[in-house]
Amino acid sequence: MHRERRRKNQVRYRMKQRELVKTLGEDVRNLESEIQDLEVRRHNASIGIPTHQTLWTIATEYFLLFRHGFRLPPQALQNAALNFLRVSMAPDVVNGCQRGVEAILAKWRLFSDYFNNVHVELERLEKSASPYSLTAITITTVTISKEAMRAVFPHLNSDGKGGAHGGNWSPLGQRLLNQRLVMRGSVRFDWDSASDSVVSIQSQSDMLTPLLRVLDSLEDVSLVFEGALVAPDCRLASFDW
Repeated sequence: MHRERRRKNQVRYRMKQRELVKTLGEDVRNLESEIQDLEVRRHNASIGIPTHQTLWTIATEYFLLFRHGFRLPPQALQNAALNFLRVSMAPDVVNGCQRGVEAILAKWRLFSDYFNNVHVELERLEKSASPYSLTAITITTVTISKEAMRAVFPHLNSDGKGGAHGGNWSPLGQRLLNQRLVMRGSVRFDWDSASDSVVSIQSQSDMLTPLLRVLDSLEDVSLVFEGALVAPDCRLASFDW
């Protein structure tokens, strides 16, 4: 009888322990969620973004978040960026040929992996003919790194291997390596008043003009783009074609 009572007590004790662990786990998850929300609020407050967002404030916040690209950002910034996009963009927001807020982050990560020292300056915001559209005029500065050469211009080689696999770059490729390009461009934001969210982001930057300054030959610029995985308006093949 005593042994049976002890066994039942042990069973009840283990059940209480499991329930306690479950409750603690839920509390931890709730706390993590609250911390993330507070971090986003703190971040937005620090740059003066109001609680009620408009197309103008969303565009401003967008360029503040991505002014240095999105290469290996701190976890807090990743969380803030994803939260901001989910709150201000439609779930199926169009970005080039892709859809969804995750695609926006993936595109910024890829662009930042391809090019070094990314800096995006918001020069000004312009009203469009439609009250539901806004155009941002930008200046994007990047360095053509080895990673960019391998990923975007692998055809600029002299031995058939394309420096991507340890081969040698052609004289044209060597002239591009480590060059700093300053590209003027624009980003159009389209707004849906019914859902109070951005439904489309379309961007372009003029890569042709700074390349022409570097190479001083339209023929050479044409050869650069002929087999490149980026277009003259800076659209990446893997995302925008």
